[in-house]
Amino acid sequence: MGKRASRVPELTAPAEATAGAAESAPSVADATTAPGSEFRSRAVLTTKERRPDVDPRAIALSLTLARIAATHQYQSERVVHRERGWSYSGFRVLYMIWLSEPVEARDLARFAGVSRQTTSTVLSTLEAAKLVVRKQTSTTDRRLVSVRLTAKGRAAVDEAIGAQNALESDWFSVLSAAEQKQLLEMLERVLARIDQPAEGTVGG
Repeated sequence: MGKRASRVPELTAPAEATAGAAESAPSVADATTAPGSEFRSRAVLTTKERRPDVDPRAIALSLTLARIAATHQYQSERVVHRERGWSYSGFRVLYMIWLSEPVEARDLARFAGVSRQTTSTVLSTLEAAKLVVRKQTSTTDRRLVSVRLTAKGRAAVDEAIGAQNALESDWFSVLSAAEQKQLLEMLERVLARIDQPAEGTVGG
């Protein structure tokens, strides 16, 4: 049902390396407490030494976002979803069906942000668990398949949404309401920029 996220290995950097990285790129998190901070400092320093032309702040931000995404998935699966018999990818697909049912299977990949192949694999697993049902909606195009939750699936995802939200609410509680709003707005701006890259910026 999709690959589970693995823990990101951390490297212990020498004190002088960490100090140098701090000078090259302002910290985006408290270096004494943030998981992965030593690896991030080492990565920023080494990359800056080998490629003086790079933007060290962009490296630090990107590594932090990647770490957050991987850890979010890992902890969500460990705390909420593994005991329910599905992966985080499975939960995302169930959630998208819950929001939009009936929904075309081909649209789920786009909604959930996963590949069509992953979506098909996840749906097969969820269907075997009697959480979803699929039905062909065209006699001429086999790709057109409608997906719905079963009564069992609807009850399961209802309960899982509450558990997932409680976990995420606890994580974001380290920020004030105003900070959470600001973070969301900033991340949405970055996401919009990623989706519409300027010409000539990739592979430069």
